[in-house]
Amino acid sequence: MYKTMKILIGKKYYKDAETARKKLDVFFAVNRLNEEEYTELTALTEDLYGGETV
Repeated sequence: MYKTMKILIGKKYYKDAETARKKLDVFFAVNRLNEEEYTELTALTEDLYGGETV
């Protein structure tokens, strides 16, 4: 799941940062991402989306 999310976030697949973070939260909650992966992807989301919201 980590590789897929990294690609999707990198391509700005999600409409805004909040949507991407919600997806990450779900995957983290069901143990599809470990803490290190979650932290890295959350930082990537912030870097690429810059906190964009709809």
